Amino acid sequence: MQKAAVIGLGRFGSAVALELCRRGSEVLAVDRALRLVEAVADGVTSAVSFDATDRANLEAYAIPAMDAVIVAIGTNFEASVLITMHCKALGVPLVCAKAVNTMQEQVLLKVGADRVVKPEEDMGVRLAEHLREERLVDFVALPPGYNLRRFAVPAAWEGRSLADLRLLGDRRLCLVQVVRGADEDGQRRKEPLPHGEIVLHRGDDVDAIGPVDVLDAIMAEEKRP
Repeated sequence: MQKAAVIGLGRFGSAVALELCRRGSEVLAVDRALRLVEAVADGVTSAVSFDATDRANLEAYAIPAMDAVIVAIGTNFEASVLITMHCKALGVPLVCAKAVNTMQEQVLLKVGADRVVKPEEDMGVRLAEHLREERLVDFVALPPGYNLRRFAVPAAWEGRSLADLRLLGDRRLCLVQVVRGADEDGQRRKEPLPHGEIVLHRGDDVDAIGPVDVLDAIMAEEKRP
């Protein structure tokens, strides 16, 4: 989208406004609280303080010309409803509104919201799905040149503790979890965020974040006869 307005600059709203601008959108950030407006002013196209429940203010700041409006108010549901209604009445093609529960979601949809997000619930579901499918690398945004991979414990690591291996200091590897052999039910036991006293054994797998070249070297070494 080329132009977007974010109304409500709490943690959720400010994050949306800053990220949209970082990705190239022209962003108008709005909140009644001047301190919240000032906090994002350097990272968005324009940041202003006004009462967005007043339709005249929305028109004065060219809200009808926006491609999308994100109503990110979390503490005043009545204001969210009014702003959502005004934006749709003014012809905004896409209005996204924040809700904290299903009841609010239903109300916002009925008054015209095109999409309703429940940030905490949505994030919880997303995290659970990624953990269940063991696709952590899709959930965690890693810098260029780094990756998350699962590999069998190399022979040189067997019988040694993480403190002894010094993987983070010596090889820039951060172990996310150790996956042990199957239990009585056939399920493998996972030890997330393993501490330094954990000893690695033959048959263990590890999930590790690190430089791609280091990970490639470890996995190539293990494939040698």
